[in-house]
Amino acid sequence: MRPIYLFSGLAGMQGPPLAALRALYQRPGNARYFTTAADAIAGVLDHVGEDAYRPALPGGIPLTAWLRGAAPDPAALQHSIIDGLFAHLYQLCLLQPAAGGGAAARGRLGPVAAIGHSMGLIGAVAAAMRITSRRRYTELCRDLIAMTALTLIRCHQLAPPPQGDATPMAAVRGVPAAELRAMTAGTGVHLALTNSSRSHVLAGDPADLAALRERHAQRLAGPGVRWAYLRATAAFHTPLLAPAVRTALAERHLMTHPLRGEALAVPVYVADGSAGGVNLQHRGDLLPDLLGHAVSRPLHWPATVRTAVEDARPDQVVDFGPGPSARLFTRECLRGSHDGLRYRSVPEPTAASSGPSV
Repeated sequence: MRPIYLFSGLAGMQGPPLAALRALYQRPGNARYFTTAADAIAGVLDHVGEDAYRPALPGGIPLTAWLRGAAPDPAALQHSIIDGLFAHLYQLCLLQPAAGGGAAARGRLGPVAAIGHSMGLIGAVAAAMRITSRRRYTELCRDLIAMTALTLIRCHQLAPPPQGDATPMAAVRGVPAAELRAMTAGTGVHLALTNSSRSHVLAGDPADLAALRERHAQRLAGPGVRWAYLRATAAFHTPLLAPAVRTALAERHLMTHPLRGEALAVPVYVADGSAGGVNLQHRGDLLPDLLGHAVSRPLHWPATVRTAVEDARPDQVVDFGPGPSARLFTRECLRGSHDGLRYRSVPEPTAASSGPSV
């Protein structure tokens, strides 16, 4: 079998996978992983200072307390810092090379390639390194968790304050990409994500996004067209967040080891535009690509998926979640050309289960 591993970014409508993380936390084999995660997050909060994260998360990120059952502020669970970070923690835990992570993580059905939608790229890179040492993997997790938390906090320092129910991102279905580009030309709104030929995401300042919707109200309310504001609290995949990536890169001393393309045992594919994907194995320093593609560069999922499937020739997709969105977009992108490809999901863990399997 030739599986390609698939990772979602933000959990989306399902919200952060807190229940699944609590179930994983209860397993003794995961104790070191979660201690490392909590230490990495605490180190980042100490590094950035309270003024950087309190406006978004007044209660901070008391990870261990939440995992032990303390109830987070409902507003925290609606925030993209927690959404993205918890999705990342969930995937890294499942990928552990030893007892905590399930059959796939222990070497069975190792991937021939990996792809990650948005921030899921970070999980894809971890999977593609195929690390077998528990100690080395824990060190990698510390670095990746720290840089993920840092980058998300820096992104939200640039985000405008919330304005009622308005959000900086909206999904638009049923309008071609070329038409959306024409709509957004000369505005503060960007075509941030192309999820499929008919599914896109626009992003920008919430006021600019609302103004664009009003200006094109007739078209956006037409037959077959759907507009839906997303839960996101920052304008991801736009140049508005590029300064946050530059700031995070300047603070990479929080990492203990460099991250280079040559460390990838199997390809990881990304695509900036519709021309095709790029294999990150051929990069030197991976961190600028990793953070840029995860949060500030436009995402073109069809090009990523097509390149990965044509180059790696998988016979199945193993979806590490959380949530089904990346799997659904992947199916839509490949419909009619790779209908024989099988899809499997890594089951969400429960406290009683012995571990997720594929």
